[in-house]
Amino acid sequence: MEKTNIYIGELIKEVMVEKQVTKAELSRRLQVKPQSVDYMLTRKSIDTDTLYNVSKALDYDFAMLYSISKEQINCDKNEEAYKLSTAKILIELELKPEEIIKLNLKKKIAELLG
Repeated sequence: MEKTNIYIGELIKEVMVEKQVTKAELSRRLQVKPQSVDYMLTRKSIDTDTLYNVSKALDYDFAMLYSISKEQINCDKNEEAYKLSTAKILIELELKPEEIIKLNLKKKIAELLG
């Protein structure tokens, strides 16, 4: 298992700034002493119960940062360019019979299904 570069205390600070939540407000929401919030903000890691409570208090899912799912973009990974190889697109059109003939859709659909 590779070691993570996530520094949770710093990330919590960033979310607090983004959501304009002060240390005093966070300590009130968590029902802890302000010193506990100060200590938490200096930590590289915290326990899962605290992470859950902070996520709820700030309405931000910090647990997603630790996801090992390939679709999840973790904050400790460099930004990667994702390429779309295929896409399924559904389009509903109303065509008259002569338009279908012009577009040669019957043949193309038969080829695709055949």
